[in-house]
Amino acid sequence: MGPWQYQACTELILEPLTTNGFGFYPPDEEDLPEVEEACFTRYGVRPRPAWIKISTGGSMLKYATNIIFSNGEKDPWRSGAPDGRHLDPSIILLNISDAAHHEDLRFSTPQDPPSVAHAKAVELMHIEGWLGLSRVPEPM
Repeated sequence: MGPWQYQACTELILEPLTTNGFGFYPPDEEDLPEVEEACFTRYGVRPRPAWIKISTGGSMLKYATNIIFSNGEKDPWRSGAPDGRHLDPSIILLNISDAAHHEDLRFSTPQDPPSVAHAKAVELMHIEGWLGLSRVPEPM
């Protein structure tokens, strides 16, 4: 039993909303019962589709500050990202087109899509601001 597969069955069933029909995750909600059965057959557990939001506080991060939530367009984790309500202005929500999971955290290369290069620059600007190294623009 691989840890990722077990975790995907128990905590990270990332809802069918995260796929365009070509990804790992099921293309529509009607497939969830089939996924649940497969998880139960393989690991003896049933998925908890809401677990990401429950375990992280979802969009109720009212006491958190200085966090960047970056989500690539191709990122299955984006379904668990905060929606922007009830967040401190220092919490940055970045949606990155043409990007995969944590692509913005990798070393820069000439192959980075422009959207990833831009996200890295935005992240650096905010982190430097939090550290007092530069000025972060006021939130809009």
